[in-house]
Amino acid sequence: MIFAYGITQQGTYHVKKDIVCQDAHHFMKCEDNMIVGAVADGLGSEQYSDIASKLAAQISVQYCADHIKPDTADESILEILCDSFLLAQKSIEVEAEKQGHEIDQYDTTLSLAVLKNGNLYYGHAGDSGIVAYAEDGRYQAVTEQQRDDMGRVFPLYFGIEKWVFGKFSKKVASVFLATDGILELLFPIYLRNEEEKLYVALAQYFMNKDVLKVEQQTEEDVQAHMAAFLQSITDDQVNDDKTVLVMLDTTVEVTRMPDAYYAEPDWAILISKYKEAWRREAYPDLYGDEANAKPATAEHEKQEGISAQGEQSTEPKAHNHNEARRTSVAACSCVDKDS
Repeated sequence: MIFAYGITQQGTYHVKKDIVCQDAHHFMKCEDNMIVGAVADGLGSEQYSDIASKLAAQISVQYCADHIKPDTADESILEILCDSFLLAQKSIEVEAEKQGHEIDQYDTTLSLAVLKNGNLYYGHAGDSGIVAYAEDGRYQAVTEQQRDDMGRVFPLYFGIEKWVFGKFSKKVASVFLATDGILELLFPIYLRNEEEKLYVALAQYFMNKDVLKVEQQTEEDVQAHMAAFLQSITDDQVNDDKTVLVMLDTTVEVTRMPDAYYAEPDWAILISKYKEAWRREAYPDLYGDEANAKPATAEHEKQEGISAQGEQSTEPKAHNHNEARRTSVAACSCVDKDS
């Protein structure tokens, strides 16, 4: 059975500044065992990016739904995904010309997924992203955020040389697509130097069929619950537009990892390790000779709380399945692909 929910909410910063929501999502169930979905994030600096994101999500999904058949081969599916991106970008260009606007005012990201018989096919452009819950019980990043060294996004307009298409290497029980504000919650700064960089407990909250209680609740019930959770996220964690799309194939059997893999991280230890690593990088003179290391000054201690982004870091709150949770601000600029 295919089960899905999708949410787009206007960010608090956009509300305060009277800026329209520039995120969009769209999905279509095509068969009992196939669904196509996409998320898109219009670049905030561009005047008509909200129009571009809606066009990108809707047109790419519709094209894939129309052209991928039960017997379509893997190679052909990836070609269809590429064609859907081309059509989406062309449609945006036509709209810009029709309205008499410059095309660079219509920049948007686009991440698209096809979940078919437990197989995940994807296309990606920009800094939104995709996470998979695989048959081996692991949650894994499927895509990497596309930004340059200055943090500027490579949107859909950059074309086929930047677009990424592929088939995930494992069977997939669920797939998570999100624009950058919510995506980055899954990759907190305190996990950046850990072996597992993904916030598994939060991914499970979004993606696991048992946690979501999909056999007891309707899609509408789950969507309402998750919408309330997204709404509860505070400004210091995410003030950008929020978009999440989750698609599950409940027939895919999953071999669970040990319970410790899914447990809430020990944030106190992680924060301490992060601060120590930060001190060593910021003040190498204090650690060059461990035997004669100088004690940190008050000024050093004051600066410990500054994250790699130069902002005060926020300690993540405890995981709780029974109420909407607060989570840590994610500060990573790129997620690691491990497929």
